[in-house]
Amino acid sequence: MNIFTPANFIDDTSKESKYFPVYNSKLLHFLKESSVRPATEDEMKWSGLEEKSRHFIGYLDDAPLYAVSVSNEQTMIPDTTFTDLRALFPVMNMQLFEAISRAFQIVNWSDSNKYCGYCGSELHHDERERAMKCHNCHAPLVYPKISPCIITLIHKDKSILLAHNKNFPVNLYSTIAGFIEAGESAEACLMREVKEEVGIEVHNIKYFQSQSWPFPGQLMLGYFAEYKSGEITPDNDEIDDAQWFEVDNLPNTPPPGVSISGDLIQHYLNSLK
Repeated sequence: MNIFTPANFIDDTSKESKYFPVYNSKLLHFLKESSVRPATEDEMKWSGLEEKSRHFIGYLDDAPLYAVSVSNEQTMIPDTTFTDLRALFPVMNMQLFEAISRAFQIVNWSDSNKYCGYCGSELHHDERERAMKCHNCHAPLVYPKISPCIITLIHKDKSILLAHNKNFPVNLYSTIAGFIEAGESAEACLMREVKEEVGIEVHNIKYFQSQSWPFPGQLMLGYFAEYKSGEITPDNDEIDDAQWFEVDNLPNTPPPGVSISGDLIQHYLNSLK
């Protein structure tokens, strides 16, 4: 079923646990499976993987689910390999993606917060909530870092603006996105990022939905925005190409169902029918 319920502390140990092993921001993938799945308790026992840390993240189909940070990618489980998460989008659904997103972000937070930023002492997991604490100087608790971002589909009649980031594969185009800066509203960020990255102005901004995005720890706030004025001018820093595409002649784009960019595009296409 892949029903995921997030939780910070386990209260039901009656069922066999499941595990998402993570190595260097890659997920253990079973190559002969039709979709992504977690490892079982037996598989973890003889996997040969060396655990750095283990984190309970909730329940998957009522079974306790753990994220496991490992220090080696060689495994004794047949037909498995550690794979970049983006490459697995075609073989996972949104419920699994939510669980894996949480797993990746908690592993990244734990691995990158070993010592206190105030006194340099070793940090320890808090017993009451998902946080790290310093026993030496009692600095404020360190929670998993979440960076808010905007992502927007810009439309003009039956055309949408899509951009190619320099880090994308050759024919992959997506919607405009960017980090919200300190003291900035989401809407102000949207207008600034659009102006900076593609040189145009937008208006009639409408909220769509949000999505957790584990690259490494964003909360994507999705919007639609209508073209107002200006000529497309890619910044050539992040964006090397941006164009208006007719809705019936789109390039390769992120898939809906896992990527909020794909959902924005699909929702807009559906609204024109």
